[in-house]
Amino acid sequence: MTDISSVAVSPDGSKVVYRSEQGSLANNNYRLDWYVVPTDGSAPPRRIADAGEGEWPNGMINSEPPVWMLDSSAILYRRISNGEIQVWRASVAGEEPEKITSDPANVESFALSKDGRTLVYSTGATRAEIVRAEEAEYDAGVLIDNKVDPLRQLYRGWRIEGRLATDRLHGGWFMHGGVLADRTPSYRNIDLATRVQRDATPPEIGLLKIPEDVFAKLGSRMIKDKAASGDQRGDAYVLGDGLRRILEIRRPNGKVITCSAAPCDLNISRVTWQGSADGLLFTTTDIGAEQTLYLWSITTGKVRGIAGGVGRWNGGRDEQQSCAVDLRAAYCVMAAADTPPRLVRVDLATGKLTTLANPDRDLERAELQKFASLSWTAADGRRFAGQLMMPPHQRGPAPLFVTYYVCDGYLRGGTADEFPLRQLAASGIAVLCINRAPTVVGPGDQVGEYRIAQAGITAAIDLLVAHRIADPLRVGMGGMSFGGEVTMWMATRTSRLAALSVANVLFSHTYYWLGSMAGREVPDMLRKVWGLGTQEETPERWKLIAPELMTDAINAPLLMQLPESEFRSNVELAARLSREGKVVELRAFPYETHVKYQPRHKLAIYERNLDWFRFWLQGYVDPDPAKADQYRRWNAMKETASR
Repeated sequence: MTDISSVAVSPDGSKVVYRSEQGSLANNNYRLDWYVVPTDGSAPPRRIADAGEGEWPNGMINSEPPVWMLDSSAILYRRISNGEIQVWRASVAGEEPEKITSDPANVESFALSKDGRTLVYSTGATRAEIVRAEEAEYDAGVLIDNKVDPLRQLYRGWRIEGRLATDRLHGGWFMHGGVLADRTPSYRNIDLATRVQRDATPPEIGLLKIPEDVFAKLGSRMIKDKAASGDQRGDAYVLGDGLRRILEIRRPNGKVITCSAAPCDLNISRVTWQGSADGLLFTTTDIGAEQTLYLWSITTGKVRGIAGGVGRWNGGRDEQQSCAVDLRAAYCVMAAADTPPRLVRVDLATGKLTTLANPDRDLERAELQKFASLSWTAADGRRFAGQLMMPPHQRGPAPLFVTYYVCDGYLRGGTADEFPLRQLAASGIAVLCINRAPTVVGPGDQVGEYRIAQAGITAAIDLLVAHRIADPLRVGMGGMSFGGEVTMWMATRTSRLAALSVANVLFSHTYYWLGSMAGREVPDMLRKVWGLGTQEETPERWKLIAPELMTDAINAPLLMQLPESEFRSNVELAARLSREGKVVELRAFPYETHVKYQPRHKLAIYERNLDWFRFWLQGYVDPDPAKADQYRRWNAMKETASR
């Protein structure tokens, strides 16, 4: 299927451009293209340029809206190709795209001058310098310090700026970049007509956007989102204060304006300025991951609901990206549980919707099974919501698969697309995707969050069993990231699960020490969020959290499909389970980080998860001869575990 991202509306409001993203098994990569479409929907989308390879930090592709020329005739964009990043220009008339910069270093960011005549851009180390630094480190031996993540390959083990490069830790938590990512940036200015270059001036450098730190604060409150106007209107912030969200404007003169309307008390996730007007479009997200768009007039203080209520309304699968907005309309990528992503125009005055691009319309027509929204209350009174898909023609209780974390947009495989939800349902297994209960912005008490999740999952299973939807003896669970942690929390505290699958690293003593070189913040974060010190300092806390110390409580068959950058921390868990005669299979995927992105890997993960849950919940064996070894192995495990 095709995803849509990187939406930008032209200055004259007549056109909107977006990037299409489609995976290829043949190339084990993704095809990215720029398309343009009239904002009134009077003509179909038209391809205008190859968008390059895209950036994939931590396995998730960055959304990167292009910059329009002031006369709306062309777009400027960063294009990654074969390890080189330059600024390109593509005409909406369909002329051949042209390269604007030819810098020996990769372009990290750029901006158009206010008069539209020049371009300012930033670069780091040159490509040649980076290659030399990688090779010198290889030859001399790598110094293992606080810049090296021992879980990753030491030499050219991750895709950075379009090439397999040596990566090192830069910034907070596990943020990473190339070996010379700490190099002080260089800033250049290029005249778009003459191509004459010079050093950029400080005011020109100020046009470039500076990325916010993932744990940035404004005073004592975490910044959930920020939108800079670049003019006298100032900056808009969504701030987190516990579970509460605060929407406010900070003017250049120091004046602070806080939204006091009722919708501003909801869970605000994104905010963006209404073109050049003194108004803000903001997005709220409810417990079912359904989003609604509101427009706040700062002048009058009034807030109006514009659109939404069902599905996701933003700039695409990159949750950091808002809709594109001008004075009259918002241009959003809309997707719901059974509605593949499409680009829509939302009239800000009337709320009228116009579909501008719908690349997956045939997929929508082909869908026979539908998700149904489900909500329930846990024993502690907390509300939960999720999406349930029943097997076709089901009569009586069915096996049930549960996953927990984020169930937004068009549902495919849950968080990070690890579990083939629709294929599981088509094979006779009911599927329930549960949204994480609302939480604080930034680091919080994760053990408390595990307990909240356990209460919600237990209540959901009880509800489906009581209504004869689910068979209580055939319940499986899988998860990714926080969802994987919750899966193992459930596995060590209940006997209700008959099969398990996780896609991420789990806490272990190995994980702790591999991230604890002096200067790393991992130990401080583990203590703050999980209450974990060294095993000598907090032995009881480790027994509460680390699955490798609770193997006696893990009785359900466990499949671990982990990225190469994470699996080493959990070899001990697999080894302990296997030596105790319990069912465990550990798979590691080369050149993958937290979110696995390679199309062939994603297909293999889907197929194995489907086979795994069908085998343990239904006793089904796929007759495909290519899978004979897999089933011989699993049957042998089953026999050993039953002794």
